Amino acid sequence: MLYKKAKGLQKEKIYSASRMLESFTDAPVSATVISSQTIEKTGVTNITEALRLAPGLLVQQKTNGNYEVHIRQSNSLGGLMQDVHNQQILLLIDHMPQYDYLFGGITWETLPIDIQDVERIEVIRTPSVVFFGGMAINGVIHIFTREQQDNELKINLNSQAGVMSTADSPSLANSNLSGSHRGDLSFGLSDKLRFRLSGNYHFMNRSQDEFFLLSENRYIVSDSLWFFKQNVPQTNLNTTLARENLGVNVFTFYKPSKKVSTSAQLFFQQSQAQTIYTDDTLALAHRESKSYGINLNTHFHKFHLNMSHHEGEKDYALGYSGNNFNFSQTQASLNHRFHYKAVDLHSGGGFLSSAATSTTPVDSIRPTQHQFVNYYTFLKANFNILPKWRIMASVRGDKYEQITPIYLSYQLSTSLKLNQHLIRGAYTYNEGAALIRQLHQQTTRSVLPGINPNKSQSFELGWTAKIVSNINTSITTFYSNLDFNTVYQPMVNQGDTQNYRSTLVQAGTTAQLQAWFNKFQLEGFITLQRSAKTLGELQSGYLQSTPQFYGGFQLNYAGFLSKLNVNIQGHFYEGYQFNTTYGQVYIPTRMLLNSKISYKVWQKHSVFINVRNLLNSAQQEYAFADTISGLYLLGVNINL
Repeated sequence: MLYKKAKGLQKEKIYSASRMLESFTDAPVSATVISSQTIEKTGVTNITEALRLAPGLLVQQKTNGNYEVHIRQSNSLGGLMQDVHNQQILLLIDHMPQYDYLFGGITWETLPIDIQDVERIEVIRTPSVVFFGGMAINGVIHIFTREQQDNELKINLNSQAGVMSTADSPSLANSNLSGSHRGDLSFGLSDKLRFRLSGNYHFMNRSQDEFFLLSENRYIVSDSLWFFKQNVPQTNLNTTLARENLGVNVFTFYKPSKKVSTSAQLFFQQSQAQTIYTDDTLALAHRESKSYGINLNTHFHKFHLNMSHHEGEKDYALGYSGNNFNFSQTQASLNHRFHYKAVDLHSGGGFLSSAATSTTPVDSIRPTQHQFVNYYTFLKANFNILPKWRIMASVRGDKYEQITPIYLSYQLSTSLKLNQHLIRGAYTYNEGAALIRQLHQQTTRSVLPGINPNKSQSFELGWTAKIVSNINTSITTFYSNLDFNTVYQPMVNQGDTQNYRSTLVQAGTTAQLQAWFNKFQLEGFITLQRSAKTLGELQSGYLQSTPQFYGGFQLNYAGFLSKLNVNIQGHFYEGYQFNTTYGQVYIPTRMLLNSKISYKVWQKHSVFINVRNLLNSAQQEYAFADTISGLYLLGVNINL
């Protein structure tokens, strides 16, 4: 939104706030839209880093290019490293879920698309199970890809490469090369049929050659790994690699009439990443994945049909037994909208089936077949009681194949427009399936009978206003109560089980300010929050595992005959604490400054300098992870 004119904010559209396309300023819940213009100007290197541009999100870098994303959430309430990643956030690409039900979260490096494919990213900080399913119990991130708008042949190429300062020295002489290459080609055969092809390749190297040794609570250089782990060539075969991924996409757009349109995406991705995961000797594990699939969206009259299927192979921890799987995921949904006078009804239903088969069975205790099957239906009613007063009520029922009860979720929201002000409030109650790890060192998760669902309640009050023609502001106050399962673990045999259940209470405020002054645009946001296990504890103290404040800002200058663009972007958070089986790890307060300077040398062709962590403040952002230092990139962007 930042790089549009102030009046452009009124035209920004959002879908995920209410599962229908509407003006962003009318959104009844806490939401943010990150536009493709913002992504381009800020110089973020991948989709996950782009999420640092949204208020209310805490994004931590583990190794170069590998991130963990949280929406208003605690990082770690204690436990094994296999359980501290965010398991209760849902990612969608053009309505297609990207959640890994076997892993219990999102493996971000496996996304087939890259930032050149993005039209906008919608971030919904309100729990969104009622619209998007049980894994959206903390919110949803929905990526919409670009559509080809005309029949012209267009080619875009973007390439950047550079070095990351080593953790033990600011000198670039000893650093490893990192970079990314992207391209897309688009054209139309007619006004009804258009195509876009895109590809991306990333290679990111680590900033250090040390690994954290869990058993001795210290870092050791890679040359010494043999003394502690005999199969290191299999588990950490490339000690300098942080991330490498390749993605190829083919998009087709067909619109035979005004009321009928179809879009399809064929994709392939291959990736590997070295990231925090295991509870074995070393904290870093090497993860590999290869997959392909199709996503189809059809709109006809008042109906929307979405179907997708993808399959492939994934090894969650290379060299460790029982972590390699063949997987497939299929889902379909059909929605219908009915409008009569001041009432808008939206109903729909669908199913999702995710299956995985172990390719390297370990023993007779660990299951080799895993399946997650979910059927659901929802109903939303939108009432405009007065022209400026809106009430929206939604309900959803989820039936899981392994569980007898039907899980119910509902949401009630209202908004009132008063001149240039919008006042809104929302209450949500959510029930989502608990994905449980059954064994101490088992990667996989499944839905087990007899385990209560994850539950959350959330209250929000928000205010959005255009103070003057070039200044916008918004404030959201929230309170949430989360009750969830963490581990269901046979300690000795399958009959000896323990069910760990945790609660989390949060309260806070998120504020955002946007301003436009001639050639300058400015944006800043901050979240102030407290977290505790109970409401009583929240009033007297708070958990150290969640920062009490975090946020970001941007300053953009566009000038010199519209050829020069200078962007400075910051991301900050208060120090927080990881509670793990291996002890407490304190992550200190951090301020990150990033900058991208681009110059159009001819027509739409430009060169740029992109610096991530401008001050080269070498520091950890995640327990037992790498020290993140400065990344210095040079690049070129060509448009034909």
